Amino acid sequence: MTTTATTTARRAPAAPGGVLRQMLRERVRSLLWWSIAVGALAAITGGSYPTVKEFGSGFDEMMEQMPEGVSEMLGASSGLVTPDGYLNSQFYSNIFPILLLVFGIMVAAWTVAGAEREGTLEPLLANPVSRTRVALERFAGVAVLLAVLTLVGTGVLAALRGPFELDPLGLNVFAAVGVATFLLALLFASLTFAVGAATGSKGAAIAVGAGLAAATYVVFALSAFVDFFDDLRWTSPWHWFLEPSPLTDGWTPASTLLPLAVIVPAVVIGTAVFARRDLR
Repeated sequence: MTTTATTTARRAPAAPGGVLRQMLRERVRSLLWWSIAVGALAAITGGSYPTVKEFGSGFDEMMEQMPEGVSEMLGASSGLVTPDGYLNSQFYSNIFPILLLVFGIMVAAWTVAGAEREGTLEPLLANPVSRTRVALERFAGVAVLLAVLTLVGTGVLAALRGPFELDPLGLNVFAAVGVATFLLALLFASLTFAVGAATGSKGAAIAVGAGLAAATYVVFALSAFVDFFDDLRWTSPWHWFLEPSPLTDGWTPASTLLPLAVIVPAVVIGTAVFARRDLR
């Protein structure tokens, strides 16, 4: 435990939102670097589309020769040369949500369990703040940080859709896919938070969050090839997110409402258990 971290925790404002503001101040530097990386990745991905489009016939012929399940797994059901097919296959069905998952799980594991392990949680709770408020405001901080990263990645593509030749995709489509991606990442972050808050174990929190993200992706990926996994496809948040894709169909109940049915109970249960358990 560092002296700076302890001092900051002891000075946490008692006013509503004080814990949230403190957390955001502590994470602003890492958020800046992550935002630069995500923005650069979005720009590179979008800027590459005109070249892919120019040689599009070859890419589509290659995809047509692959089994249908492969194109679904890659998010390229509508091809690689259409704007939605390209962004799905190269950005939204893989690398972007994975980056958000890594960031969200990392921060969510720290909010309670990580802070408890490093010794900065007890000084924070020495302030006139309840455990419930600390947990909820810190999870709100996770949501804010994820929202900023999502906005950066999607905002770059939306703002430069003209030069990137992505004009067929309207702002409403980018808003829909941005919200859906955010909720997908927040879902697994909420499970990480809940386990960490309930157990005080950062390792267990990360294992559950990352493990479920990987396991449900495997269910989704193999559902096109294996009947057993096809029967389980509806349980996968990746299925809610990618079929149908918000880039193709806009706002969908599966990608916007179903994640909330997991996020809200996870946060409530994790917070309730944390409020009652003994700290280590």
